[in-house]
Amino acid sequence: MTDKTQQFLSGKTVIAVIVIVVALAAIFIAAPFFTTGSTHQTLPTVSATLAPTEGQVTLPAPDHTTGGTLDYALEHRRSSRAYLNESISIGNLSLILWSAQGITDTASGKRTAPSAMHTYPLTLYVAVSNVTGVSPGVYTYVPETNSLSRHLDAAGKDRVLSAIGQQQVRSAPVTIIVSGNTTVFKERMSSSDDVLRNLCLEAGHVVQNILLMETSRGMAGVPFTGFNATAVDGHLGLSGNNHVVYAVTAAYPADQ
Repeated sequence: MTDKTQQFLSGKTVIAVIVIVVALAAIFIAAPFFTTGSTHQTLPTVSATLAPTEGQVTLPAPDHTTGGTLDYALEHRRSSRAYLNESISIGNLSLILWSAQGITDTASGKRTAPSAMHTYPLTLYVAVSNVTGVSPGVYTYVPETNSLSRHLDAAGKDRVLSAIGQQQVRSAPVTIIVSGNTTVFKERMSSSDDVLRNLCLEAGHVVQNILLMETSRGMAGVPFTGFNATAVDGHLGLSGNNHVVYAVTAAYPADQ
């Protein structure tokens, strides 16, 4: 092989190396623009769990496939005031609230607890301290959509629980406060005693449902009325014909 031939081949080798380097660089630079057929750069992965709409929490559909029988719940229901430092899942909260006022017949609007003359005068205020997936605060339960509507922030919740004053609400993940609107009964009943009696009876139906559902899921609580209802009304912003009549906790008991 002549010197000229060697020089020619060496020159072609250098040119080939340059071409390969340039091609690789071009591919590296252009690669982001040709992934999965997109003309845009790949964006960071977004978590599938999104924050709830401000002021509104959609609860999961109640899961009726687990839990103890009604016989078990009736036999093992006990009032408990000492609780574990353990959160309640949003699924269990959904079940508890559904058992209290959940709609069981969408055509008629009938619910899990009976109501005189199909009036349903009760509202559930849910003081959330430790529930997975729900920010602390006070919410109202909306039976029609099985959801929570934010009523007070965490500081407002603390003021409500402080007004209740019972030691069990300080450690319970959830305290459910039952209020009743007397207007619907006053329109149909001549006696104020009848109005109050019916509100209290309906609150009792609701709270017993709550306690039985809690028991069937390994939880417990205690119903109570020993608090300043007027003060709690004030912190909840209730007035007129709407007043607190009952409360109940929901938690995992420490004294099983």
